[in-house]
Amino acid sequence: MTLKIETMIKKLLILIIISQWAFLSYAQQNNKMNDTKLFQKEVSYPYKASENREKVILENMNKLEKGMTKKEVIELMSAPDEINLTYSSIKSKSKDNVIGSSLVYILKRKAESGSADQKGEKLIRIHFDNSEKLLWSTSTNINEFKAIEKE
Repeated sequence: MTLKIETMIKKLLILIIISQWAFLSYAQQNNKMNDTKLFQKEVSYPYKASENREKVILENMNKLEKGMTKKEVIELMSAPDEINLTYSSIKSKSKDNVIGSSLVYILKRKAESGSADQKGEKLIRIHFDNSEKLLWSTSTNINEFKAIEKE
């Protein structure tokens, strides 16, 4: 009987340690997001970037390079409009599936949500790994953008 209780206690301690580790990992991800200053706190829709902001983004977007740090990207491109976590699986957005984050630079968006047509977006999304190194990038409706391919 005591052997079963000891085994249960060991399993419980392991479970507590694992759950605390997972919580700390998730907290670190949230801190990375919270440490990034956004261009504006709230975006009003329909949204169009100012001429000056659009100029800065368009002039610098093709200077991005794989391996740049998030800090270097922000210094080059200015503060992002959004920051999002990147998950290993679309089906599961749990903290265990966080593999990085992305910065989003919006030049135009008609609506906050909806289909691609309803949103009418023109933006750049830059993806980073958990060590905040640029992995890949893509754009929506910006033909001049030279995407950094995902490996």
